[in-house]
Amino acid sequence: MKLLLSLALFFAFLICPAACAEGVRDGLTLAARDALPALFPFFVASGLLVRTGAADRLARLAARPLARLYHLPPAAAPAVLLGLTGGYPVGAATLSGLLAQKLLSPADAARACTFCNCASPGFCIALVGLRVFGSARTGALLYAIHALAALLTGLLLARADTEPQARADTSRPTGEGFSAAFCGAVQQAASTALTVTAFLTIFSVLLTLLRPVLYTLPGGMLLCGGIELTNGLLALPLLPLPTGALLTLASFLLGFGGLAVQFQVRALLAPHGLALRGFVLAKLLHGALAAAMTAALFRLSPAVLSACAPCAAPAAPAADWTGAAALLLALFAIGGRKKVKTAV
Repeated sequence: MKLLLSLALFFAFLICPAACAEGVRDGLTLAARDALPALFPFFVASGLLVRTGAADRLARLAARPLARLYHLPPAAAPAVLLGLTGGYPVGAATLSGLLAQKLLSPADAARACTFCNCASPGFCIALVGLRVFGSARTGALLYAIHALAALLTGLLLARADTEPQARADTSRPTGEGFSAAFCGAVQQAASTALTVTAFLTIFSVLLTLLRPVLYTLPGGMLLCGGIELTNGLLALPLLPLPTGALLTLASFLLGFGGLAVQFQVRALLAPHGLALRGFVLAKLLHGALAAAMTAALFRLSPAVLSACAPCAAPAAPAADWTGAAALLLALFAIGGRKKVKTAV
């Protein structure tokens, strides 16, 4: 299967260079216009917190709630705080820094990762609220639900995981000087930003190839958001659904994060040997809880919908079936050849 998918992608890229080039341009534009301006400062801030030792003070303040509610050591506090406020994938980048400094064990990092990777308030208000639904209050409401669902996800998973975990040895010398910490934080942030840009670009290429198929399938917009979050959210107004249903879908997509975000998280934590088993299920739980809370809120208080009227639906992009057809034909051709060889 790994060989099949690799060859299918290779032939799709080979046959459809124009679509791939368009996807690269869209991905780089998305990274430069929306993602990096919001994320890069938080990448630097997370590095500074860990390198200067300022995270230790924050850890002492959050020691009790983290231990009692989430079975996490105090050292996980910066990742939880920045993960809830900094945006995808600042939480994973902070965990990577804590692991590199040996302030957190791999088991604790994997547990924290299940709920400390969230969309930022700016992303929810500016992109989801204003660009998708035409209301900043809508974005603020969705962020509040999103953050609460993340905390609830971590709480449920912590209660389900009762096995004792080995703790990291947090004894270490005083943090680096500010100059050295600042230089190291900026260099680490640049590496993280490059990783984020690369994944946004390649998933934008995949969406460009598959978009004609996805837009014709029932629930194709949701599948589009399941692949890359921003494109899926921007396509929501194309769905002929009432406002409450669109907001519920937006909550689910924000919680799930999309495959592009999840691969970013895995890439940032892979150098530390974290397998992140159950991470996809945790994100599905996050999305399901956020969607259920959104639907329940609008059912209990219909007046809330008065401030959440979506803007006019954007025009659907022109369908170019060449890339999607090439990808599907490559899959069928390679799969059929494999069956023939097996039969022989």
